[in-house]
Order: sequence, then structure tokens, then C-alpha cells
Amino acid sequence: MKSVAKIALKLPPPTRSLSARLLVLTIVFVLVGEVLIYVPSIARHREDYLAQRIEKARLAALTVEAVPDAMVSEMLGHELLRHADVRAISLKRAGVRIFILAETMPHEIGATYDLDRVGIFGLIGDAFATFWNGDWESIRVFARSPKDAEEVLVDIVVDAEPLRDSMVDYSVRILVLSLVLAAITASLIYFSIHFLLVRPMRRLTLSLVGFQQDPENAATDVRVSNRRDEIGVAQRELRHMQEEVRQSLRRQARLAAVGSAVSKINHDLRNMLATAAVLTDRLALARDPEVQRLAQPLIAALDRAINLCTQTLAFTRAGTARLNLTSFTLRPLVEEVAADLLIQSEGRIAWRNEVPEALSVEADRDALFRVLFNLVKNAGEAMTNRNAAAGGANRAAEIMVRAASVGEGLTIEVIDNGPGLPSEARQHLFEAFSSAGRSGGTGLGLVIARDLVMSHGGEFGLVRTGPEGTVFRVTLPERKAENKAVP
Repeated sequence: MKSVAKIALKLPPPTRSLSARLLVLTIVFVLVGEVLIYVPSIARHREDYLAQRIEKARLAALTVEAVPDAMVSEMLGHELLRHADVRAISLKRAGVRIFILAETMPHEIGATYDLDRVGIFGLIGDAFATFWNGDWESIRVFARSPKDAEEVLVDIVVDAEPLRDSMVDYSVRILVLSLVLAAITASLIYFSIHFLLVRPMRRLTLSLVGFQQDPENAATDVRVSNRRDEIGVAQRELRHMQEEVRQSLRRQARLAAVGSAVSKINHDLRNMLATAAVLTDRLALARDPEVQRLAQPLIAALDRAINLCTQTLAFTRAGTARLNLTSFTLRPLVEEVAADLLIQSEGRIAWRNEVPEALSVEADRDALFRVLFNLVKNAGEAMTNRNAAAGGANRAAEIMVRAASVGEGLTIEVIDNGPGLPSEARQHLFEAFSSAGRSGGTGLGLVIARDLVMSHGGEFGLVRTGPEGTVFRVTLPERKAENKAVP
């Protein structure tokens, strides 16, 4: 027996596989996320760098202010500027600017920034401006001193090159960290999704391909896990679909076998029935009234049997049958169905014929007999086999047939008080060889009945079913009697 592992399945190369695409996309998305984090963080790093220089400059200014007359030596001034990492310091207090320290050489100021009145987007723009303008020698920055009780504005001049070097170093560290995080995150996400999604999807794909190549091989069925997510639902639904398709294929194979068998025995069976019909016709000529009374139903039964062979052969092969449409009264036909039912049920089923006596119908009489007989026979068997199991052992089995003219058509309903159809039978009600949940049935009765009704241009279906009983309805359109081929 061929197994799933031996099924030839052409998978894409590793570089174009779903796993590779997933890995690449994960890395790209993580890096995009890191870029979105880097942009405001580099701006914040620049702001912190300048804020630290503001604080150092304020401390240097306090040192100068502590000296009498705020006069310090040139050497001490240079040391204070070097420790503060600035080129010039001035304070603005109560609207008066005071120069504290400054280098003797003039400085070219590339840009001036106010740290107290800039938002996040302004900080981002200033940070990238610092990157792009590499020719700036220095920049001027001022901000309010956060530790002073009174408002003191600290104004400094800072070298641009050390600031850029600090930002580049920070960017490199962020880049390395981003790559490490991207690799770790991508690996975790990749392996998680690979085991949670990619591998189960590959098994589903393998099962689908195997089932398509050999639907009769049960080894191609997908393995169902205990997962409760969408993958688990897909596994269970695919397994259910495979079982349903396999059963349908087996039913079709059985149907083909029955059609082949019926084709072979049809000729001989019709010859046998024709011989029996000839002998029955001779019985009908007898003068004994009792023999004549029994011969007439027997002749009608033989005629229906011959017609049944012909119609069954038409069902099991491609071709057409012809309906002999005539106008007749419906109630006597229902009584013939009842007669056959009472004989087969040995009087265990009560019968109610509520068809109006004057109601007539234009249809194929033999075909309509088969439709009603199949419905009545199924109802009788269901009540006989299941009445006790359904808790209705003390309830008398009863079948009722009623009919009425509705608009431009006619409706016929077959009603029983049986236990109702099980859910499995309702799902496969009109599938050949499903047997509608009954053991020993062929499952052709309702299929043939529906086809015969549809060949009249009518409708056939289940109205309701349950513990109180089952109702089937046949709807026939108003039409003139004519011979018409059944499609």
C-alpha cells in the first residue's frame, strides 16, 4: 500500500519556500521597527548630550561667580571650559546677559538651538541636521538651568565634531543591538511559526496531493491533532471531507456495479415477467369470480414490475425514459398503494386516505405510484423498526396521505407518526445507496422518487421530521396530458 511519505510532491527550492520568505520578512519587519525606534532615540541622545553640557557649564559658572569680582585666571578659565566640554559660557538673569567664560579665538556658529522650546519632531530634525552639516565648527545652545531657584538662562557654544562623533558611536551601538535583536527575534518567530503553521500546512498539502492521486488509499488522510485553532479546524474539516469523498466514490462504484448488473439481468428478468403476465392474462379469462378478483391486482403488479425494470435500467445508465402523461383520479391510486402496504405490513400499520374523491391529476400513473409507494414503504419500515427505540411502543403506527389543489398545481403529502429521521439520514437523504439510516435498504427509493417528480416538472422534499413524525411533500404543476421524455 502506498504511504504518504512516498508521494511525489514538488516543493519550491529553499530560497523560495514559505519558511525562507517568512524569515526574510521577519528580519525586515524587525529592522523597520528598530529604525522607527532609532529615529526618536538618536534625537533624544543629542538632547541629553547638550543638556549635560548645559549642566556642566552652569557648574563652571558657579565657580567663576564664587571668585571675588568674578575674575579667574586665563589658565583656570581654560580648564573650566575644557571640563565643561564647551567653548563659551554666558548667563542671562533678569534680562541681563553676563559673559562668564570664553575662548579668545572667535568661533563660527553653524546653528543656534533653544532646548526649552522644541518638540520631538524638532529634535529629530535638529539631530539629522547635525549629521548632514559636517562642516559646522560649532553650534550655540541655550536652555534654562533646572536647579536654580530663580530663572537663569545658560548660553553655551559647543564643538559640533564631538557631538557628531557621539551620535555616530550611539548609532553604531544601536545598529549592532538592532541586528542582534533582529536575529534573535526573527529566529524565535521563525521557529515558532514554522512549527505552528508551516509544518502543519505542509502536512495538509501533502495529504491533499496524496488524496488527489489515490483517494481510495486511507493512508493519505491527514493526521488530526488536538489543536483548537484554525489549523486544527482545517485538519478536522479536511479529514471529514476526505472520508465523505471516499464514501461517495464507493457509493458511485456500487451504483456503477448495480447498473452493470441490472443491464445484464434486465433482458432475462423482463422475459420472465412477460411469461408470468401471459399466464396471468389466461387466469383473468377464467369464469371463477374469485380467480378474476385476484387476477386483476396481480396483472397490475406484473405490469408495474416490468415498467420498474425498464425505469431502473434508465436510472443506472445514460439515456431517457418516457412519461405517459394521463389524467386520472388520485384517490384510487392512493388506495392501490395502501393495498400493497397493508399486505406487506400484515395490518400493523393504520392507514388514512384523505385525498378528495374528485381530485384528479395529470401525470404518469405508474411513475406517481412508485413515488407514493416508496414514501409509504419507507415510512412503514421506519415505524416498524424504530417505534420501540423511540419510546413510542404503545403508539399505533399510522400513515396518512392527503392532497389539495394549490394555485396552479397540486400538492401531495405523506405523513407518518414515526420517530423521525436521524440527523445522519437527513444529511444524505437523496444520495444513492445511503439507505437513509435504515439497515438493509439500498437508498434508491427517495432518489428515484425525487427524479420522477422532477421529471414531471415538480418539486419533492422533506417538510419536517421529529419525534412527532415525518412529512414528505410532492408538488406537481398543472399541465396537459402529453408524452414527454425524461431528461
